[in-house]
Amino acid sequence: MDSDDLIFELRTLVDETAAPAPDTVDVAGSGTFRVAERRLREFFLHSPVPAVTVLVGDRPVGVVTRRALFAAGGTAAEPGAGERLEPLGDSTRYRLLVFACRACDRTEHRIHYDPRDLPHCAHGRMELQR
Repeated sequence: MDSDDLIFELRTLVDETAAPAPDTVDVAGSGTFRVAERRLREFFLHSPVPAVTVLVGDRPVGVVTRRALFAAGGTAAEPGAGERLEPLGDSTRYRLLVFACRACDRTEHRIHYDPRDLPHCAHGRMELQR
């Protein structure tokens, strides 16, 4: 990847609202956007500064803040990032909660438990079954 393409892609990480940053990170020689992004993440993991001016050689890209970089969380260029498919079968990370009324056969399903917002029916608050 040439430096113009790298600068173009790195501008997606620039925080336009950030003040100028005195610290700099030169990502020239990174080869790819992914490697340059990784170098910036490593910089922020080992430095307490909230923002840094990114350079590609002697060419400034802009100011990247810690908040903006870690909020970016990748790009749409990652394989599968644009797909909104769900895996087949049951989720391995969530369990469906079943609430039931003792007085009637009514049940309600939820994926979260909040004691301030439990389901109700005509007979009152429903109880968690599983």
